[in-house]
Amino acid sequence: METTLTAVAEQALRGGTRAGLEALLKASLRLTGATGAALYEGRVCVMKVGTVPARRAAESKRPSVLELWPAPMTTSQRSVVKRFSAFAPALLAAHAREVAQGARQARLLEAKQRLERTVAAQDKRRSRAAHDLRTPLMVIKGYVDMMIKGTGGPLGPQAQRYLERIAKVAADQKDLIDRRLAPPVPGVDDLRPVLERAFAPVKGRGRAAPTLTLPGERTVPVRGAREDWELLARTLARGTTGAVAVDVHLGPALEASQWLLRVQACPGAALTARSEAVLRQLAGRLGGTLRVAMEPRLDITLVLPGDDAFPVPAHR
Repeated sequence: METTLTAVAEQALRGGTRAGLEALLKASLRLTGATGAALYEGRVCVMKVGTVPARRAAESKRPSVLELWPAPMTTSQRSVVKRFSAFAPALLAAHAREVAQGARQARLLEAKQRLERTVAAQDKRRSRAAHDLRTPLMVIKGYVDMMIKGTGGPLGPQAQRYLERIAKVAADQKDLIDRRLAPPVPGVDDLRPVLERAFAPVKGRGRAAPTLTLPGERTVPVRGAREDWELLARTLARGTTGAVAVDVHLGPALEASQWLLRVQACPGAALTARSEAVLRQLAGRLGGTLRVAMEPRLDITLVLPGDDAFPVPAHR
């Protein structure tokens, strides 16, 4: 019997739980000589094999998990049914999870396809908007360049200044359009887990765990590559390795749409010139600013831009 159950379990692993349930029913028919078998969850028939009589609607008796027809007569047959009935709920539970997972996968696939259609439509609108905005701007720029070169005749000093100002504004406007309509760079959905992983306590080091003060009510989305943020967090953590106490604070900056990340460590912390150079390079790449103070204790302050799609809460 145990060998049969093992074979049923292997069948479920290889072919799915539905194949395992069918194998269980067929094994129960073979070992008991019954002509029909069915598996029930409550009063719902999940699967049946062979000749299974229809149940009357008025029948109030709740069926067992595994039922056979005709009913087992010998002790050996009843032992098989009892053992299989004890094993069947595990297969039924796995089958329910498998069905739920399949439904979830179908929903995720539908959501993915919907997002792909949305992104494709947004790209098309962005391309159309870029063309509609750049075309008149380029016409203005071409006309101004022609006038500055004197194609239309000599210009007075005042007219020359006006045209140069228009040319500068047109160039600035073109840069603004390019930045606004450029494809978005994937950012970090939440900076808090990145900091928590970097400053996680390390076993075997006799120092107190770093104190992290992070926004608890909402996520902290930021722009920039995840690799840059993780490297920045690790560099900050390594720079405070020798400190007895480390305080990490993340919150809104005084200026809107920016986050303030401050790391203070004392005593025993020393930020090497190489680490400071790496931090400055990463801060510049991520669009932020860095300030480092060594006395009276190590104090690293970074002002970082937030994600435009998720405004930073006002500083209090």
